[in-house]
Amino acid sequence: MKTLFSLAERLAGPFLRISLGLVLLWIGSLHLDNPQSIVVLLSQSLPFLASSTFVYVLGALEVIAGVLLIAGLWVRFVGLLSLVLFAGTLTIFAIAPGVTGFPLLNLTGQFLLKDIVLASAAITVVAKDAAKHEAKRAQRAQLASRPGEQTIPLVNGESKQANASEPSEKTSSQPF
Repeated sequence: MKTLFSLAERLAGPFLRISLGLVLLWIGSLHLDNPQSIVVLLSQSLPFLASSTFVYVLGALEVIAGVLLIAGLWVRFVGLLSLVLFAGTLTIFAIAPGVTGFPLLNLTGQFLLKDIVLASAAITVVAKDAAKHEAKRAQRAQLASRPGEQTIPLVNGESKQANASEPSEKTSSQPF
């Protein structure tokens, strides 16, 4: 069981990031293909945003965010953008509860409710990526703060710490 849990721990972050990216890519592609259904939803809830141009921009942002998440680029920042996109969708519950049928959700409300889970996924992706970068930063700071140590690159791309204050191994023969 320990091996299974270890595998799950290693796969959870990348799988969540990639799956969130795929969902954003899919949703954005649908918005670019047919913006009209979103324009209708916006006209009922946020009429000042109800235009095809806005939906095309939204779709393009979702596609770009999806591609960047899948590629693993700028993950923290793209995750925050995704969170803003999902929060925007979820405001429809507060602004226009009649559109969603809240608290007894109609089909539109059920469709929009998925964004709570997607927002949670975005928060988790942001937190995991930020923690990874913070751990790397702390490790670099710790290595840089050690006086007299230098990094020696190895053939396989890893590095080994060598302490300059320790005597090096002598190659010449000296009397004991």
